[in-house]
Amino acid sequence: MESEVLKEIAEARGKTVAQVSLRWALEQGIGVVVKSFNKDRMQQNLDIFDWELNADACEKIAEIPQGRACLGIDYTSPHGPYKTIDDIWDGDA
Repeated sequence: MESEVLKEIAEARGKTVAQVSLRWALEQGIGVVVKSFNKDRMQQNLDIFDWELNADACEKIAEIPQGRACLGIDYTSPHGPYKTIDDIWDGDA
């Protein structure tokens, strides 16, 4: 959540970076599982359904370089559907 782009969008909308990130994922049709034991953050996570990102914000977010915390090597197998990392990431590893 160190992205300056996300911080700028969040400030402009009066939202948190987490809310902008969750809203973007929702608008992309991505299911996200969030975890928090903090009541305020749980409420913030739910407060993403009554607003939308505009086209400019979506374009800026799309330009953020991708990074992967897990390449997925543990999910490859010569006997499974994902035989290589490229199979998992559609050649975009």
